[in-house]
Amino acid sequence: MKREITSRGVVISLLGFILLWMVVTDAWGYSSYLFPSDNGTYFYGYISRFFWVLPALFLIATNDKCLLLHRKELFSRPRFNCQFIVVLLVILLYCLISMLVVHKKLWINQEVPFLLTVMRYFVVGCVEEIVFRGWGYNTLAKTLPNRKAVAISTLLFVLLHWSAFFIKLFRFGTFDYAGILVQSFSTLLWGILTCWLLKNSRTLWNPILAHFVYDFLLTILIGGN
Repeated sequence: MKREITSRGVVISLLGFILLWMVVTDAWGYSSYLFPSDNGTYFYGYISRFFWVLPALFLIATNDKCLLLHRKELFSRPRFNCQFIVVLLVILLYCLISMLVVHKKLWINQEVPFLLTVMRYFVVGCVEEIVFRGWGYNTLAKTLPNRKAVAISTLLFVLLHWSAFFIKLFRFGTFDYAGILVQSFSTLLWGILTCWLLKNSRTLWNPILAHFVYDFLLTILIGGN
């Protein structure tokens, strides 16, 4: 008889994803050794994230009955409903205002390759949403109250983004206090929002697309890499 997945088991699995990411993240500088070309960061990002997300896809495929949204519904087509369109408009407005505040004018980041940046952030959106919303939140929400499922999966999502800061502290002896505070606040809000998008739209594609648009516009209109 197949054993049911418990909320504790889901939390342990998400902690496992965080530990795995601490090993494979390019904060260690792997891309410069494996891919000496200028686009090495992008290539390593695709490969590392592909291997990182595979266990989550396996867990979703083999534990369908433990999911709030079964895998067929989870990966159904995007739904461009009112809430999703509002989220996209808010993201666009936020990025435009931030661009004007930071650069004092209309500005486009020309230091990054456009197509590779599109691919990069689409992959980032896919894998992070599959792991933390498609698997984490989607499984926790089956057995826990929705607010608790959102809180747990989102806090672990925030924890994922801390790893790069501590790796850089270990490597270079410096710690970006302002950066980790800003990152924590944005990932906290983002985790809550994407859980809401998934619950509302009943397809993982809505959180994936919103995630992609947000990361891509931040890079193109404000800067960063």
